[in-house]
Amino acid sequence: MGSLRNTYKGYAFADMTSQNDDGRFRARAAIVALEGTRTRSQRFLDLETFKTREEASARVHAAAIAWIDADIGRDRLALPTNFSTLID
Repeated sequence: MGSLRNTYKGYAFADMTSQNDDGRFRARAAIVALEGTRTRSQRFLDLETFKTREEASARVHAAAIAWIDADIGRDRLALPTNFSTLID
């Protein structure tokens, strides 16, 4: 996986763009929600193809930011559960 050098609002994301057989570049992003030193969740976005790596990378950055902004507050992992212990 690419390096998670980009951080935004408690998330880290990496540009996973790859070159297709036809020479075009498939824009891909890996997004990780962090909680201290552990990974809370991760998402992968497969986006459009572009003529240049620079165009694909710009799309990855914009898409990752947009996804993070839309996801904030919808993370269901922090909600309470109905789990109860078996031992009183």
